[in-house]
Parts: sequence; C-alpha cells; structure tokens
Amino acid sequence: MIAFAGIFYSCNEKNGSEDPYFAYDPSKPTTLLSFYPDSGVYQEKVMLLGENLPTNVEDIKVYFNHRPAAIIGSTGKRMYIQAPRLPGDTCVISVVVAGRDSLIYPDPFYYFASVTVTTIAGNGNGTDYRDGDLSNCQFAPRYICVDKDDNIFVSTRNRDPDGYTNICRIDEKNNELVTIARDVVANIPAANPETGTVTLATETTVGSYYSLDPRELWAPRIREARWPEGVPRPDNGWKHCMVVNPDDGYIYTRYYYGQVVKINPQTFDIDIVATTPQGDSYGMTFNPMYPGILFISMWSNGGEGYANSIFSLDVNDPNPTGTLKRLTAPIASGGHRDGAIDAAQFRNPSQIFCDADGNMYVADCDNHCIRRITPELMVETVLGMPGTAGWKDGGREDALFRYPRGIGIAQDGTVYVADNGNNRVRKLSIN
Repeated sequence: MIAFAGIFYSCNEKNGSEDPYFAYDPSKPTTLLSFYPDSGVYQEKVMLLGENLPTNVEDIKVYFNHRPAAIIGSTGKRMYIQAPRLPGDTCVISVVVAGRDSLIYPDPFYYFASVTVTTIAGNGNGTDYRDGDLSNCQFAPRYICVDKDDNIFVSTRNRDPDGYTNICRIDEKNNELVTIARDVVANIPAANPETGTVTLATETTVGSYYSLDPRELWAPRIREARWPEGVPRPDNGWKHCMVVNPDDGYIYTRYYYGQVVKINPQTFDIDIVATTPQGDSYGMTFNPMYPGILFISMWSNGGEGYANSIFSLDVNDPNPTGTLKRLTAPIASGGHRDGAIDAAQFRNPSQIFCDADGNMYVADCDNHCIRRITPELMVETVLGMPGTAGWKDGGREDALFRYPRGIGIAQDGTVYVADNGNNRVRKLSIN
C-alpha cells in the first residue's frame, strides 16, 4: 500500500516545463475507465482511472452506493480515494463531475466489513459494585450512552431487588470507572449532541429525570418536567428511555402506558406527541436519513400486536399517532430473522441507537446478539450467536453475549454494549 501511494504522489512532481497534471476541459466529456483494487475494507486506498477528470477535488464527488468517499487527489487521469465506512457488500462507484455529470463504473467494488468485540470494563462480578481500574471494576451495566466528546455513561442496576442502582462514567483514557451518583434509579441515558448534557429517565414521579451537565462536571440534578394541565396523567412515572431530537433540541420519552412526550429542556414543559400501545420500551432513536421519524423498540409485553417489535412514528406530522407503524414482522412471540425489516424478527429488543451514517444498532437482548438496521432498512446480525448466551471476545465466528441491553455509539462509529448478563461493557470495532 505504501508503494501504491508513492507511485501516485511521484507523478505529481513537476519536472522542468513538463506538467504532470492533465488540465480539465469542461467543454469535453469525462470518461471513466477502470479502478483498482476491486475489493477492500473501510479506508481502502483505491485508484480510479479516467479521462478529463477535474484536478480540483472540490469539483469531484465519488460515491460507493451513495455513500461519499474521501478524495485524496486527482491528476486528471487518476484519482486517489478512500473507501467509505459500511457502504454495502457490493458497491457501485459513481463519480459526479462539477455538480453536473454523474458517471458510473461498469464493474462493482466488493466491500468487506470486519467486526470484532473486546471487553473494556468489568470483571464479571455484578453482585457487588466497585469503581476504579476498568479491568477490576465490578458493576451490572444495564444501559449506556456516549456524548459528543466520547465520554461513556452507564446506568447500573443489580438484579437483587435490594441491590445497588448507580450512574457511572467510563474513562477509557485513564482506565477508570468513575462513580457519578449512588443509589439513584436511572434508566436509559441520552446525550444532547450539541450541549453534551446527559439526561436519564426515572420512575419516581411522572415528570422526574436526572440531568448531568458537563459544565458542572456532570453533578446529578433531579428535574421535574411539568405535565400539561387538563390532560390525563399516567398512573405512574414508568418511563425507561430518553432521546434528544437533533432537529428541535427537545427531549423525547415514552411512558409504559403509551404516551410519547417531548420535554423542553429550558422550561421543563411537557407536550404530548402521540399515543402508542401500552408496554415497555427500552430504546428510542432518531435517524439522520429519516428526519422527524422516531424509532422505538418494544419489549415482549407490547400490546395490540407491537410485542417484540421495532416501530416508528413521525413527530413532525400534524397527527403523529396516525403515522404509528410496526416495521418488523408481526410475530408477537418474537424470534430471530435477518433481511428486509418487514420480515425481520427480534426477541425483547432493548436499547437502539443510530450512528451518523444512518445505521441503527439494536441490543437484541433475548437473542443474545447485536443487530444492525441499515439506512435501506435491512436487518443483519453484527455479532453474537442467536439463541446462545456466553461471554467471548473476537469476531463473527467467536463473539458471544448474554442478555445485552445497552447500545452507545461514539463519534467515530465505535459501538459500546452494556452486556448486562455478563456484567461487562464491551466495545465493537467495525472496519
């Protein structure tokens, strides 16, 4: 690969009056010839050959299945690029010239994704709680999120009804588990992508939730959102997940009884968004490829045909409740099946979160695996052996999970898993 790059850059050196660049003539057509290599992984260096290619990289865009690729340089006859992240197995390479002409190479590029998991925190003992060194810390991580600065927040809950319920932060750089709050019942955390503030739903009262502000070193503060007057209140404060809508900045949550609401983080006022079937949901996310669409995972007690499902609603529609749609197969008992989302099956899908490219990752709890929903709404098993619980790091052939419940995603696309049954936090490296 070093030799490949060296050949490209040596051709850019000017020698006397000889110009190694071939000037782009906008009055003439651009022709695509071939590229090499014909396969590779994320950030694979690929040489595209053609005639009359712009030498100014700002005048060129290259896509692998509509996923933009990074362009390193162009001589007019050769372009040096890098394959983007997760464009799909078989890629059509298209080139847009000067915002006008869209051209396609006749042969496909074959993309290979490599996924491995490693354990980063926890020694497997979830009975007792102990912070400090990551390899020796003891906790029962249930849910997780990652803020804009890649700080990892975990809500813990011991299986013993009288056990501990803490909020903690994983500091990978300093190899330390830091306790933020002890003896607080907090559910799925959500990080605001702009401010970095982390919120966690509680079940104490109808409007209660915790707020962790980075400007205050994440000191926990209890907030009480105001339910609108004249609107029937839920019988209990049972709400498990929160997510921030990047479009309006509001915090969205859902109650066991079905109400989906949004909370103004400045005034703490609640607005009712939609009414959904009763049941527990342990995951909500927005997807940049589908603005305004709220994706929700439903546990096995979901009513009216929504058990073990992923469903959606459009929060921007004048009647969001009318847009309610079960996306996955109508199998109430759950199961495991990959493929198009309308045929896919989950079993107690838990936390769900979307990366910057529109891939939604799901902790498929009772299938003991991690699933991915692509921007094209295809479902695939990323790691884990469906139906087989265990603890093992490694790649597709080896990795095992035990009742994973939490999913968090860092800025670079790294996926973190709260592997609740193994009392560990694990890290997925996707290449």
